[in-house]
Amino acid sequence: MCSTRILVALAALTALALLLGAVSGCSQSPPDTRAPVASDTADGHSHAAADESCFICDPSKRDPDRLWCNEHARYEDRCWVCQPQLEDKDRMFCQEHGLYEDECFLCRPALADTAATTIGSELFCNEHQVAEHECGICQPQLASLLEPGEELKVRFESVRSAEKAGLSTQLPETSRTSARVAALCEVRYNENSVARVTPFAPGIVRRVRADVGATVKQGDVLVELHSAELAEARAAFVSAMVDAKLKARSFEREESLATKAISSEKTLQEAEAAHQTATLSLAAARQRLMSYGLSDGEVSRIAETGDASATLLVRAPYAGTLVERDAVMGEAVEPGQALFTLADLSTMWLSLAVAANDAHLLEAGLPVRAILGGAREINAELIWVSTSVDERSRMVNARAVVDNEARSLRAGMFGEASILLTSSDPVLSVPADAVQYLKGRPHVFVRHEVDLYGLRRVDGARTGDGRFAVSAGLQPGEALVVDGAFTALSEFLKSRLGAGCVDE
Repeated sequence: MCSTRILVALAALTALALLLGAVSGCSQSPPDTRAPVASDTADGHSHAAADESCFICDPSKRDPDRLWCNEHARYEDRCWVCQPQLEDKDRMFCQEHGLYEDECFLCRPALADTAATTIGSELFCNEHQVAEHECGICQPQLASLLEPGEELKVRFESVRSAEKAGLSTQLPETSRTSARVAALCEVRYNENSVARVTPFAPGIVRRVRADVGATVKQGDVLVELHSAELAEARAAFVSAMVDAKLKARSFEREESLATKAISSEKTLQEAEAAHQTATLSLAAARQRLMSYGLSDGEVSRIAETGDASATLLVRAPYAGTLVERDAVMGEAVEPGQALFTLADLSTMWLSLAVAANDAHLLEAGLPVRAILGGAREINAELIWVSTSVDERSRMVNARAVVDNEARSLRAGMFGEASILLTSSDPVLSVPADAVQYLKGRPHVFVRHEVDLYGLRRVDGARTGDGRFAVSAGLQPGEALVVDGAFTALSEFLKSRLGAGCVDE
């Protein structure tokens, strides 16, 4: 009788085990020898084919609106180690994929479009006693998404950790000092008003009629060239002018004869065509002369005098100062070869080099103050900010224009500049050492409790006197870490090295 009861009990247990195996889609059943060999992943689960992946082993397939528990390789709202209060014990759970059985689309592909989700805003980090989506220790990757005024909470190991780390706090000050971006600067010629004076035809320098440093007016002759090509073009123009006159007279004569029925229609048409061809040739010869830099008046004088000389005059294109000279008498020159460099010195450029972290604060129109040679102060206006970082200096180039009517600036002068960002209205000012940078963005640590601090994203710029003017993200009366801010940042960064959520 006893043995019979034992056999019935064993049969019942076997049936129950088979039933559970049929219900659970993630049971560890023996592998099918007919199926492809499974490929093991780093997370301990496997796939039927080597090229398969899922949201566990491929982060790109995860729901971006749900927090991920890196410690236990599952969604944070389905991690019963970190969030035991959320577990629904009445729902079967897929241990292999970290989802409820009725939402595990890996075991049941038909559920892919209807899988239920729980957004991380309702999660709570029991280990650090803050909301999960605010926990900087468990979710350090969220720091890059913070906007000015948003923060992540960083809980220290004990209430004495901050004291042992030497953290001290103070309130931000209200200051009228304008926020500014520091930059290195160099005076350069305004390249919008610089010209390389070159000949338009090949020739030999016969005379240099100006020198470097001279102030010239538009049209002043700078160099005389002997150009055989110009002489040929002049002769062609004179010849085309004579031929055009001859063809015009012939056409007029044939037109007169045709009206008297003396000349044929064919002869008249031939005379008209020859006249039009000669006119076009004359226009082309005239345009060729003007392409060599001759003015309308000079071409008209050639037409009047029949001058076919080889003298080519190189003139100043506009008023300015000759800052460089390359013309030498007797030298053979070609089109495009610089003889002089002409610059309008009424304005100059201030070439600026700005730290890449501050470049996003700049825009055209901001005022610039520069000190050249350690003493002289000048004012300028920002006109351009580069959209790239210089490969050699790793700085962002910018440019300002400065008035130079007094002609006191010299190209190549160096100095330091400040680009003013705000007016003199009161702003919150904090010590520059209190500001820490993550991926080039400024952050501060705001104290909430003895062992709880907020990594707060702020916006603003340095003021040039060892302080940082906050334009957004901080309120008066909020205590922020001044001494030891880097230590607080290190505590946050430890989570990126694997010291975040732990399974205690």
